[in-house]
Amino acid sequence: EVMSIKLRELIRSIRACKTAAEERQVITRECASIRTAFKEDSREDSQYRHRNVAKLLFIHMLGYQTHFGQMECLKLISSNKFPEKRVGYLGLTQLLDENTEVLMLVT
Repeated sequence: EVMSIKLRELIRSIRACKTAAEERQVITRECASIRTAFKEDSREDSQYRHRNVAKLLFIHMLGYQTHFGQMECLKLISSNKFPEKRVGYLGLTQLLDENTEVLMLVT
């Protein structure tokens, strides 16, 4: 199981960056960690999936590419747990646009 840092910790580490290059390095490292978590933990009941999608939403707001989290949003939407479903729909509105083919899988 890949250890996941909390969203709050990610925000702190990004805000602590002194340069844009340092910020990019932190975000690149975290995106790699999130990708690994998505690949390794493909079970439907992943306890960190909604945390990772929330971090991707923050990274997306900073202007970085987060398209690799689109399928994870769909997995969250199909969850029975409300907090996961909420993050899934929020991710759906932010990470996908009307031209994304993944959007057809939502309906």
